[in-house]
Amino acid sequence: MDLMSHRAAGWSIRLRLKSDNSRIENLFRDCLTAFTWRGQETEEIIRLRHALSVSDCLIAQEKQAGLVGFLVLERPKAYVSHLFVDADWRLCGVGSGLLAVARDLARAPLSLDVDVQNDFAMRAYKAMGWVEKVGTNPTRPEQKRLTGP
Repeated sequence: MDLMSHRAAGWSIRLRLKSDNSRIENLFRDCLTAFTWRGQETEEIIRLRHALSVSDCLIAQEKQAGLVGFLVLERPKAYVSHLFVDADWRLCGVGSGLLAVARDLARAPLSLDVDVQNDFAMRAYKAMGWVEKVGTNPTRPEQKRLTGP
């Protein structure tokens, strides 16, 4: 069942199925190539697999392209541990759509940690009204904790 759809762009959002896991990992690996400052790919995949095993996951998909984005949500904390969108689908509303559905599921403003080196993401979050949450401890020292509107 779709939780949200964007008719003009053609994508929709739904909850993850176990059969999505390999496509999630493939998209994650593709996105990691742009984040040269991140750790070893193996460590990142282990973190992702753990997050998927204990958290909710939203999938953005398009009929022709398949999986175009995903978001992992620790619902009790309203914390987004992973949000990745295929490079070809950025600026198409996929990320903001995933965040909107996650906020509805969490029933609270979301928080997430963003790599300070990820200029594109920092600009996008600020444009959507996210603010830095001072006095918190992000997951990694090279990150900032942001809170959503």
